[in-house]
Amino acid sequence: MSLEKIALIDIGSNSMRLEIIAVRGDDFWTIARYKSSARIAAGMYPSLDILPEAIERAERSLRDFAGRIAFHRTDITRCVATSAIRDAKNRDLVLSRLTKALGSKIEILEGEREGWYSFHGVKNGFDLHDGLIFDIGGGSAELIDVMEDTPRRIQTLPLGAVRLSESFFANRARPTAAEWKKLERYVGETLENSGMFDRPYPTLTGVGGTARGLARISQKLRKFPFFPDIHHYEVLAREIPNLSKKIGKHLSSEQARVLGVAPDRADILPAGIAVISAIVRLSRAPTLTFSHYGLRQGLFMEYFRQNHEPTDEPIFIETLHRLSRRYGRPRDVRPLKETYATIASGLLPPSAGPQRTRILSHTIGTLDHLPILHAAIPNQRALWDLLLHGELPGISQKNRLLIGLVLNLADERGRSKKKPHPYLRHLSKSDQKILAILTSALLLARKAVLLHAGESPTLSIRPSLIRILPPGTDESMPDLRLEKTESLDMSTGTPVSVQWFTLPTE
Repeated sequence: MSLEKIALIDIGSNSMRLEIIAVRGDDFWTIARYKSSARIAAGMYPSLDILPEAIERAERSLRDFAGRIAFHRTDITRCVATSAIRDAKNRDLVLSRLTKALGSKIEILEGEREGWYSFHGVKNGFDLHDGLIFDIGGGSAELIDVMEDTPRRIQTLPLGAVRLSESFFANRARPTAAEWKKLERYVGETLENSGMFDRPYPTLTGVGGTARGLARISQKLRKFPFFPDIHHYEVLAREIPNLSKKIGKHLSSEQARVLGVAPDRADILPAGIAVISAIVRLSRAPTLTFSHYGLRQGLFMEYFRQNHEPTDEPIFIETLHRLSRRYGRPRDVRPLKETYATIASGLLPPSAGPQRTRILSHTIGTLDHLPILHAAIPNQRALWDLLLHGELPGISQKNRLLIGLVLNLADERGRSKKKPHPYLRHLSKSDQKILAILTSALLLARKAVLLHAGESPTLSIRPSLIRILPPGTDESMPDLRLEKTESLDMSTGTPVSVQWFTLPTE
C-alpha cells in the first residue's frame, strides 16, 4: 500500500503554518508542523496596504517552507491565504511575489469558505452536532452556527486580533482606558448586530491562534498535564472573565513568558480575548471547548473524503480503528476487551454514560502497545506518551486521563492510597469515583481472562453480585460447580460478591 504525503500551508495575518500529513490506505497521521511569525498584516490597518517589509518576511517564510516540502518529498501542496491578503489593496502584487517564493499556486479563501473549512476541521476532532464555532485570526473572525451536523450559517466579521489592535490602539503595548472601552463597545455591537446570537448555544468551540493562546494560559495557571496540547480542553464560561482580568489589557514580555504566550502574539492577544469574552457572554454556552483542528485539517479532510467513503461512526471509533490498523491487533486482547466492557457496563454508575464505557473498553482492546496481557507491567512511558501527546481525535482530555490512570493504577493498586497520582487533582470527585470503579473492573476482568486461558468467560452481573462462568456456559446449566466466592471492593460503596464457577472435570 503506497504512502502519500500532503503539504498544507495557511498564510494567516499573524503567522504562517505548514502541516505535512501522510496517508496510507484508510489511515492518516501528521508527520510535521512548522510555524513562521511572518506577521504579514503588521502595519496594514487601517490603510489595507501590506507593507514592503511584511512582504519580504512572508517571502522568506515561504522559501523556507518550500525547502521543507522538498525535503519531505510531498506529493501534493496546497496553500491558502485568508483575511490579510484577501482584504489588501495591493493583493495582486503580494500574490505574485509570494507565489514566486513558494513555487506553487496560492488560493485566496473568501470568508464564508474559510469558515466552511474551519467547520470541517473541527468536525474531524469532535462529534459536534449542535453549537457555535468561532475562529479568530489576525484579520477576521469567522462564526459558524452548527445545527444537526450542518453549518447553518457562516459569517465573517472584521474582528481579527491584529486588525483590532492596530485600528484602536495608538500603542499596542500600552492601550489607554478610553481606547480599550471604545474597542469593547465596537466588538459588542458588531457581534450583537451579526444576527448569530438569536439562540442559546449548547456548545461553544474555539479555533485559531487567539483561542490557542487563551487555552494555554488557562492550562499554565492550572498546571494542566496536557500543556501545550489544547485539543478538547474545556473552560467553564463563568471562568472567562477571571482569565481576562489576569491577562489584562496588555502583556509585557515577562508576563507572556510566564503565561506561555508566544512572543509574536503577546501584543495582540488582549484584543482577541476581548472578542472571545463577548462571544462567550452572547452565546450563553455553559463551557468553552478548544479545538486544535481548524482550517488546515478542513483542507485535508476535503481531499481525504474525495478518495474515501465517509462513515457514520463517531469520531473516537474512527480514531481507534485507525490506531488498530496502524499497530495491529494481538490475539489475546479481544477477550479482555469483551470481558472488561461487560463488567464496566454493569458496574459503572449512570453518570459515566455509555460513551465513556465504550471509549475505555475499545481503547484497552485496540491499543496493542499497551501490553496488558503481554507483561506484568505495561510500558507506562509509551502509554503516557500516547495519551498525553498523541493525536486521538474524538477522545477528550478527561477521558485520556481516565484511560491512562485506569491502566496505571491497575498495576500500582496501592499507590492511590499511599501517594495520590499527580494527575488525580485534575479530575472531579465524581470522576475519581468512576476511576476507582474502572480500575477495580479492569483488575477483575484481567484476572478472569487469565484464569480461563485467554478465552472470554461468561458473566452474570447484578448490583452486588458478579458470577464468572466458563466460556460458552450460562447460569441455567445444572452441572456448574461453585469454585470459590470472594468479596471485592469495587468502590461502589458496598462490597461486591464475586462467584467463580467451573465445569466438573471428567
